[in-house]
Parts: sequence; structure tokens; C-alpha cells
Amino acid sequence: MHRITNVFSYIIAFVLLMVIFLFILIQNLVGNQKLLDRPIKTIGRLIPGVFGIRVKVSYLCRPDPLKSYIFIANHINIFDGFILYGYISHFIRGVELDSHFKWPFWGSIVKKLGNIPISHNNTRSAMESLEKAEEAVRRGTSIVILPEGHRTRTGSLLPFHRGPFRIAKHSGADIVPIALKGAWERKRVTSPFVKPGVVELIFGKVISLEEHSQLSEKELRDKAFRVISDLLQ
Repeated sequence: MHRITNVFSYIIAFVLLMVIFLFILIQNLVGNQKLLDRPIKTIGRLIPGVFGIRVKVSYLCRPDPLKSYIFIANHINIFDGFILYGYISHFIRGVELDSHFKWPFWGSIVKKLGNIPISHNNTRSAMESLEKAEEAVRRGTSIVILPEGHRTRTGSLLPFHRGPFRIAKHSGADIVPIALKGAWERKRVTSPFVKPGVVELIFGKVISLEEHSQLSEKELRDKAFRVISDLLQ
């Protein structure tokens, strides 16, 4: 019965994705990327919900709604992006693995949404992507990036790449660490099945420019890893 319910949930989620895609096309046609951002966020929150996932949000520090940030989080499953996009109130765009842009349908969504592809194999291409993200932050768009680069296969936090922290250093943006707690118990990368339950979305204390300007990229990376690791405990 549980597996049958999952099938219906995936069908409903696909329909909601089609609505998101339609809204993105309308935005692009009008030339205003913020036009339907709020309805898209609402649908982003609905998609985990159709699988019985309830999101509990808590804040150790509330980000300033008038500032742009680098939001970083741990990476567990396919719902991470929907939850982050849906529950981060800022206007955001993601830095996402370039291979995702080649996936049927999903690739069209993230491309037209304006997410930034990044390569793990081509250093020059990756640097250009980071520069695009830095420029986006300077223009007032917050960036979401998952520094592990891949979904965890064990439930444990993977080592962080240095890219997000380069963006923060070069753009002068504050960093907001976020923990997705309980997501591993809901959906694992090795299985298509989803278990209903609660995912905690925990916004950690902002790592300000004043604080991270004293650190190297490596030191900042290590600090952010410790912060998210602590939030997950």
C-alpha cells in the first residue's frame, strides 16, 4: 500500500512541476524573474507535502530580508531543493551540477529558472560559474549552493568543496548555514521510496563578512562544515 501511495505522490509531484515550469515560462516571457516567485515557492513547499513530508522551520538567527546571502546546506535527497527554495524567503537562484541541466524536463526547468551550472571536471568552466554567482550576489540575488556537491550515500556529512566560500569572499556576502535534519530518514538516494515524517529546516547563525574576512577560504570552509555538523546533532 505504501509503495502504491508513493507512485501516486510522484504523479502529483510531476503535475506540480509542470505548473512550476509554466510559471517560469510566463516570467521569462514577461521578462520579470520575480513576477511569480512567491507562487513558485508555494508549490515548492507542496511537493514534499504530497509525500507526507512535514517541514518544521527554526531559526537561530533570522536573515535580513533586505540583504543578499550565500545560503549553504547539507545535501540528502531530491527534496532538498524544493524545501530550500520554498522556505527561504529571499529571491534565490541555485548553483547546480552541470549534468542536471541535461536531465529530461528537469534540465529545462533549472535552465529557464536561471540556476547556474557548475562542473566538477572542468576547472575553467567551474571558475566561470563561480564568477557568475559572485556577480549575481552583487546584484542582490541570494545564492543557494550545496557544498558537498553530491547527495550523501550514508547519511553522514560529506567533505565541503571550496566554491561557495570563494563566492562569499569575492562578493563580500554573509553566509547562512542551514541544516536539513531528518531528511535521510524520509528519502535515501539509493531508494525511490519516501517515508512520511518530519524534516527540520534549521537556519544557523549568520557567518558575517566581518567574521569570515579574517579567514582563508579553507578556514571558512572548515568553519561552515563544523557549524552545519553541529546543527545536525
